[in-house]
Amino acid sequence: MKYTAKDITLIALTGALTVVIGYVFYIVGSLLPVPGHKFVIFAPFLSFMMFIPVMKIQRIGVMTAVSIVFATLMAPVTFFMALAIFLTGLSAELTAFLLFRNYKATWKIIGSVAFYPTYAVLWAFATARYFTGNALYSLTGGWTFVVVLCLFIYGLGLVGGYLSNRVIFKRLKNLDESKPRNI
Repeated sequence: MKYTAKDITLIALTGALTVVIGYVFYIVGSLLPVPGHKFVIFAPFLSFMMFIPVMKIQRIGVMTAVSIVFATLMAPVTFFMALAIFLTGLSAELTAFLLFRNYKATWKIIGSVAFYPTYAVLWAFATARYFTGNALYSLTGGWTFVVVLCLFIYGLGLVGGYLSNRVIFKRLKNLDESKPRNI
């Protein structure tokens, strides 16, 4: 898929900002003594961040492209995290394509980006269970818990996408890029 220089810049900035802001959330979140709270904190954040480039570019492949940048930046931390991030973007994009076919309506975009944190949870569990041997998955209560958690995470992802549309994109849409701004 061909992207313009502007699209590539937006994709790269979104991936980089997701790493930086996500790290801040991770540090602040590590102060909370509640197990599993990071999924709840990151769900609206991930869909919030993913909504911006998907809404601006409106082409299938954007979530995967952002995930490639995000995974590349996280690869020095651990290869398995990078693999989970890449598979998250690919899975979310494939699901969005199969369900919605395009990103021509705002509700389709919000519904699509909400899959991103949902698949992030699933791929984190799969990576922890099958690649790193972490017993986290077996301690959670089985598939019933995972399904309920994914539904909850999808709901939070919908909230994040909706808030991104209301808070960020409405302001971006009002910017006229051809006019210089006084700073």
